[in-house]
Amino acid sequence: MVNEEQISPMENTSAPSSNAEWTLADFLSTYRYWAVFLSSLLIAVGGQGLSTVFPVIAQMTGSSAQTIGIFYFGSTLGWVVGAFLAFIVAARHGRSALISPILVCAVVAVAVLPAPNLWGSPSFLLFFGLVLGAVRAVFPLASAIFLVGGRPGKIDFGCALTLMSTTILISAFAPVGASWLYELDLGAVPVVSAFLGCLLLAVILLVPAGNLAFDDAPRPRHKPLAPRQRSPLLVAVILITPPILILLAAIGFRLFQANDVGVGDSPIALLSVLLVFAIALAAFIYLAYWVYRIHGELAGAAPSQRLLTPLAAVLIAILVPLGLPVLLMTLGDLLNERACDRGEGNAVSIAWLGIWSFILPPVAIAMIQNAANDSYVIGADKAS
Repeated sequence: MVNEEQISPMENTSAPSSNAEWTLADFLSTYRYWAVFLSSLLIAVGGQGLSTVFPVIAQMTGSSAQTIGIFYFGSTLGWVVGAFLAFIVAARHGRSALISPILVCAVVAVAVLPAPNLWGSPSFLLFFGLVLGAVRAVFPLASAIFLVGGRPGKIDFGCALTLMSTTILISAFAPVGASWLYELDLGAVPVVSAFLGCLLLAVILLVPAGNLAFDDAPRPRHKPLAPRQRSPLLVAVILITPPILILLAAIGFRLFQANDVGVGDSPIALLSVLLVFAIALAAFIYLAYWVYRIHGELAGAAPSQRLLTPLAAVLIAILVPLGLPVLLMTLGDLLNERACDRGEGNAVSIAWLGIWSFILPPVAIAMIQNAANDSYVIGADKAS
């Protein structure tokens, strides 16, 4: 039920039905979050790819520069339609707000395949751009509204939205694939077909998601492990060694090339490459192990809805762009929260943690491990 004390219409449309506050871990533990994430990625990739090769396709059908500009003008106007769907429709009917424009866009794109002359029609291009712009706009705006419905804290909301926004960054690689598809037969069919495939997969992901708003209570979950202290310096050294070795190896390769010597021609160089690869692989495995253990150990010290299960944390840290920095930020915020509950100051500086998380993650990992060690000691003292 919506709280009658809320007087803002926007708040009335997005107020959750429970008082539970969702954490980043709660978001990342649901299918609906990843359904929106992956469908948003597909839409961003498909839309960016199509928009990139569109001028070339349109020129082959005899369209002028002014006609091509109509498509991009319509795409800009589409953001207005997308904003309307996000703020008015998505607040109550989230799944419909996302799927409806996708289906309309798919129908319009299908019309191009049997009638390529439509690429030269200004009215069609305006409408196509309008629909495509609406689809690309509704996802990031609606995603923010879905997340707000769970009443997350500032850091949890920011991290969840940051992960979602990485779909836009990944779509920067779409033009490469779209250009390759265009060169297959120098026509629009492969590109439009790939675009339609992205739309279809996005709908398939969204249909089982049900209610996309996070207006219910999050599911409890805990996978505790026995806390164990580690040397922060040793952890940082293990994880920072591979990048240094890779840099040194790259310098060595340049020196070999300058002397017209191939890496395969020198047994020492070949062994060095294999050694660097083995060390890098070992450090990667250790990173996964550390992420797994730290989440389980912090849950073992004190259960918290802010903690992911260890396995989920490993998958996100490895597979999701910016996943590791986001996880480190949430762990730092959790450790600070526990320190404040004990009447102490912050266990770790969030500002410096954020800087090192993006510049040199091993340093941020060492900061987390050091703060975790201190929390284990204090927790053990209190228990005794």
